[in-house]
Amino acid sequence: MKKYFSFTIDFKLLFPLIITFVLFTIIGTVSHETGHYIAAKIVGLDAIVHYGSTSIIIPDDFDGIITKSELFLVTLGGPLQTIFTGTLGLLLLLYNRKKIIYLRNIKIIHWFYIFLSLFWLRQTFNFITLITKYFIKGRYSKQMDEIKLARNIDIHDFSILIPTAFIGLLVAFYIIFKYIPYNQRFTFIISGLIGGILGFYFWLILFGKHILP
Repeated sequence: MKKYFSFTIDFKLLFPLIITFVLFTIIGTVSHETGHYIAAKIVGLDAIVHYGSTSIIIPDDFDGIITKSELFLVTLGGPLQTIFTGTLGLLLLLYNRKKIIYLRNIKIIHWFYIFLSLFWLRQTFNFITLITKYFIKGRYSKQMDEIKLARNIDIHDFSILIPTAFIGLLVAFYIIFKYIPYNQRFTFIISGLIGGILGFYFWLILFGKHILP
């Protein structure tokens, strides 16, 4: 019978993966905000990227109005960038599927494709965060991009978040059980949990505010 999981930890792989998850958590956050920035520029607005958000800059001599559609596009820019990057990584994995599956050790370039694909996990993480806060506080933040997008087009708050969170989960399972070698899967999951939390803490709590205030 084919085995799909082993609770063994490859410590030689664990620490490099943790560091990579930390770096990609930071890269993913900044690139997401850059997506908002680019979208603002496209619709003719100025913006500035902060460590965990993007602000639209309104000049003192600005005498127009920012329309609902412009706000929608600026908000869309962040998730769109994240989803595009994740999809690109997934397509690169699919294109190189046969090469990767028959390798005993994944090459660095293939790890890069894997981490690009995991940009999709932002959607899943956001949903888990929202549900957790709801159970703890009895309410959820309306500032999440997907909720703001849903409200902009007058659909249910979770109409965008839930489907994309589910896709992110499917992508993660597909990567783990299709591309990560059997004896490295548990190491990969553990390193993802540790590296993701550390990356979040280092960037959004400790250092990000000093680098991109």
